[in-house]
Order: sequence, then C-alpha cells, then structure tokens
Amino acid sequence: MSALARTLVDAGPRHWSQVVAEQDGVLSRRQARLGGLSEDAWQWRLDTGRWRTILPGVAVTHSGEATQRQRAWSGVLYSGRDALLSGDAALVEHGMRMPSGTVLDVAIPKERIVVGRRLTGDGPEFAGLVPHRVRRLSQWRHPARQPPVVRVVPAVLQASAWATSDRAGEWRVAAAVQQRLVRPADLRRDLAQMVQLPRTPLLRTVLDDVELGAHAASELDFLRFLRRSELPAPDRLQRPVRTGSVLYLDAWWERQRVCAEIDGAHHRVVGEWDADALRANHVVITERHDRVLLLRYTTGNLRHDGPRVAAQLASALA
Repeated sequence: MSALARTLVDAGPRHWSQVVAEQDGVLSRRQARLGGLSEDAWQWRLDTGRWRTILPGVAVTHSGEATQRQRAWSGVLYSGRDALLSGDAALVEHGMRMPSGTVLDVAIPKERIVVGRRLTGDGPEFAGLVPHRVRRLSQWRHPARQPPVVRVVPAVLQASAWATSDRAGEWRVAAAVQQRLVRPADLRRDLAQMVQLPRTPLLRTVLDDVELGAHAASELDFLRFLRRSELPAPDRLQRPVRTGSVLYLDAWWERQRVCAEIDGAHHRVVGEWDADALRANHVVITERHDRVLLLRYTTGNLRHDGPRVAAQLASALA
C-alpha cells in the first residue's frame, strides 16, 4: 500500500498536518483526532474562522472557497471507508473536458446508507453530494489515484447512467470516446458486469452509435432520428473525402452513394454558412465520378421538419 493510500478515511496515527498536506488541505475530524489534534483545537480552528466546515465532520483548512479537488476529497471523507469519487467528478479527475458540474457523485458500498448533503461555502453554492450505492465497488477502484476514485471506464458508464437526462448520458459516452479517454470495447466489457446500472439498454445503443463514428450530440440526434423514422443506419459516420485537404462527411450510405451533412446552430453564424456552402460544392465536384448525392439538414430540420426529412431520406435511400 502506498503512503498516500494510508491517508484515507481510517488512516493510522500519523500527524494531522501531514494528512492535510496529502489531501489538498482537507481533513476529517476522525483523522484529526488520530493525528494528534485535540477536539478543543479542532473546534477552536472552526470557531475562529481559520478552518471551515464543508461537510459534517470534514473541514477545509482555510477560510476561502473550496477548490474542485477539495470538494472531491471532502465527499470521499464524509462518505466513509471505501467510498470512491465517481460520476462527473471522477471524469474531471481523469482529465475529461466537460462543463463544470454542481453535483458531486460518490460511490459507496451497497450495504451503507449515506445522506446526501449540500456543501457549504461563501462562493456560489455548490449543489451538493449525491451518494450512490454500488455492488462490488472495490473492483472498480483505481489502484493509485488520489482522492480515491473509480477507474475511468466505469466512471464514464456511471456518469452516463446518473446524468440528468438520456441526452446528457449519451453525450458523456460520446465525448469520452472522442477525447480518447476510453474505447467502446472497454465500455462494453464493463457494462456487461454492471447488471443493475440504470439506462443499460440506452448505453448499449449509444455504444453502437459511437462505434459507427458518432462523437457529437448532433450525430447522436441524427442516428436517433433515423431509428425513430425506421430508416437504415449509415454505413459510416465521419467518412473522409480527400479533396486536397481531408474533409469529412457526417453520414455515408455506401450502396446508395448518399451522404448527409447535419449542421448545428454554429453553422448558421455569418461566415460559417458561406464556408459550408463552398465546402459542400467542393465535395460534390470532387466525388462526381461516383455520382454522390449530398443532402444537407440543420438540427432545426430534425426537430421541426421531421416528416419531410424522413421522406427525403427514404426517397434518396430507396
């Protein structure tokens, strides 16, 4: 066991200041007592404002706003022995680029009950800690990272399962693959062992889409639209076209020689639309020997003109 691993919730009798240094300025009351800090000394630091309680029995050893890493440590320490950072907080620890979250997901052993809490602070209020009871939790733990955290593959699956919506869950899978944090095959392997994970059928479908090449929300939306409209899935997403420089087509049906481009809102910005029009013409001219049919849709078309889009695609793919 590493020196850092011994600083967890039930660490041995090591000086409390060393524990603070290794836990990014966060300390539990239990660790303080084991490390030689008396109850009166602990309380004096809180009463005088030198330290601040962030969760019951857990303090940051300064008076300012807690950092993301300090929130992570506080959630694990508050949740007790064998608790692991998970969900979005774990993805941030593993280096995933994503919007700042307001929920701190912590995985706890199935037999334990932990009450979710809001984290206190002087800055913008952080929504709080959400505990999740997980079977066989120890098998998902990263062997070395601190604070204790779920490995990246199960973290992606848990973050997707616990997201606020199906669409948010889909995005986490696609983004993790796009950012090269995980591979679809590894997600499938661990998903097969998470038999009680919410959204399992949806996650299997999303993995099919990601393996096809969907790495953006607009691409996932388009594949969902095709399934809903009972239209065939493309043979490839992000098909490269060599036109001097490499361009990519959003969706490609090989037998029919049909491609579809899905334009999000950013494509309608002045300048983008002009560039996209020239790009589309360039693709058609370059591929004219293969008689490529290029169809263009906006995400607004998918939302508001679904029947007409489906009819056009059905005619083109017939």
